[in-house]
Amino acid sequence: MLQFSDYFDEKKCYVATLIKMANADDKLTAAENMWLGFVTVSMGVKPSELDEIKTNIDKFNFQLPSTEKDRFFLFFRVIQLMKVDLNIDEKELEMCRNLGSRLNINREKVDQVLSFVKSKEKELIQFEDVESLLK
Repeated sequence: MLQFSDYFDEKKCYVATLIKMANADDKLTAAENMWLGFVTVSMGVKPSELDEIKTNIDKFNFQLPSTEKDRFFLFFRVIQLMKVDLNIDEKELEMCRNLGSRLNINREKVDQVLSFVKSKEKELIQFEDVESLLK
């Protein structure tokens, strides 16, 4: 069971941001759910905690990562999640734009990354590709 302090835990808030992205198009696909499971386990979040975060998603607030690299990596992870079902939805793109703003990333750079991502919709992209466009 989640404790009050969990709603402010950086890792769990990060996971909540990813879940919100997965739900941006109002559906959580099997591919998105599997990706979330892999990524969150690699972050040290237990499957039971992931389920609790999903259940209580609205109680988690966004937390700005402390370094530029961490901000860029969160943006990259959200992009990966958007692409995992091989379908980029306009609602997902809008959430990326909003997240870019919350991450203090220049809007033009966000748009450049999203254009790049759309051009590679069915291809893997690397963090370094995204990072170089954001710098």
